[in-house]
Amino acid sequence: MDIKSLLNNLDLKSIPCEYCDVRIEETFQSSIRFQNHELTTSLEKSSVGAFLRVRQHGQWYFSATTELTTLKEQLLTLATSPDIGGGTAWTKLPGNYGHFENVQSAKINPALIFLNEKVELIKKYDELSKNNPLVKSSRSVYGDIYKMKSYKNSVGTSFQYDFTQCGATFMFDLAEDGKMFSDRASIYGNSFAEIKNQEHEILGVLNNSHKFLHAPLVTPGKYNLVLNPEITGVFVHESFGHMSEADSMIGDPVAKETWKLGKKVAADFISIVDSGSHEGGSGYCPIDDEGHKATKTYLVKNGILSGRLHSFDTALALDEQPTGNGRAIGFEFDPIVRMTSTYIENGTTPIEDLFKMAGDGIYIENFDYGTGGDLFTVAPSRAYTIKDGKLSTPIRASVISGQLFETLHNIQAISNDFKLEHSALGGCGKGGQFPLPVSDGGPTILVKDMQVS
Repeated sequence: MDIKSLLNNLDLKSIPCEYCDVRIEETFQSSIRFQNHELTTSLEKSSVGAFLRVRQHGQWYFSATTELTTLKEQLLTLATSPDIGGGTAWTKLPGNYGHFENVQSAKINPALIFLNEKVELIKKYDELSKNNPLVKSSRSVYGDIYKMKSYKNSVGTSFQYDFTQCGATFMFDLAEDGKMFSDRASIYGNSFAEIKNQEHEILGVLNNSHKFLHAPLVTPGKYNLVLNPEITGVFVHESFGHMSEADSMIGDPVAKETWKLGKKVAADFISIVDSGSHEGGSGYCPIDDEGHKATKTYLVKNGILSGRLHSFDTALALDEQPTGNGRAIGFEFDPIVRMTSTYIENGTTPIEDLFKMAGDGIYIENFDYGTGGDLFTVAPSRAYTIKDGKLSTPIRASVISGQLFETLHNIQAISNDFKLEHSALGGCGKGGQFPLPVSDGGPTILVKDMQVS
């Protein structure tokens, strides 16, 4: 079926409603899992479906369908839904942004790779831990996705773009003399070719993990922490990113006051951004599922609270501009306010100087999980003490925690080693929609007086 022609021939202006749009998604995915070196999952699946929205009587009517030959009839049915009241009519319509097109990933679609070739590569990586006597159990997970999105709305905006990613995570549990430690190695690529020849990445983690089996536990207290880009990213995503999603402020005067634009929240050298324009990463979203192009949205600029993330509805409610953050995980779901690539911008402090400034601090290299909000926690995996400006001994910590704005004010320096972190597995969850591909990251940062236990 020629989706582009189908949408071109669909007359949305003839639908008797305030506004309507159609989003069609063609998706291919594959998944592979090994448990203790035994293949447990090897599958491919594909789908084609549409999400239809009609704005009528001051409220939304929508449906998802795999029947694409009767889209106009289905829109007419939605437009004639009974008025159940309670809605508020828009004071203006979305703008007409014309047509956007960026179809460039079709040639690296993972559907073009035979499934058995993927299985053989992941099996080869999985077996890297097989002969390590400290590894008592292991899990290897691979996933890929190719998605073509096509869209049209009744004010004239349309788009078509594609997205692809591949990746794998290798998890292993080590044990010796009653001590246990769990670790993981991950690889990511925009294409299947990019995740080949990555043995060194997996072996690098595997050969380093034994150091943490017998590492001492941290003495609980406050420390100067050096957070690598992965930890910087999870902090920004879980704490600042979610709190910047504007739907959390609708009807909440306390949240609106707490997040009042123009407020000083950090040092002048700190800027936090969300942008969907970073190609080749899991946060790539050049135009959102409501037809608004990605913007470089400064959530914090030079220490000042400067913006928030919007869908069209939330932008209208708060008298602000859409930011390209109305996103859905698939054609079965309606778009809600979501992040894309969220990060702290690069700094100027050489990383050697940043470590010297940390004193007798702790370096956090990676994490198991993070939780966010006004109070946030991150569970570190690999960490090291810092002595004389250099990494010293491995150390184990259960959690680092802090209050969001206090932690922002406590950022003392930002290095110049910016990196965005991507994942083809998992993603962001919100409102029953998981996993949404996102990216996060930034440079290595120094934060004073963070609680570690």
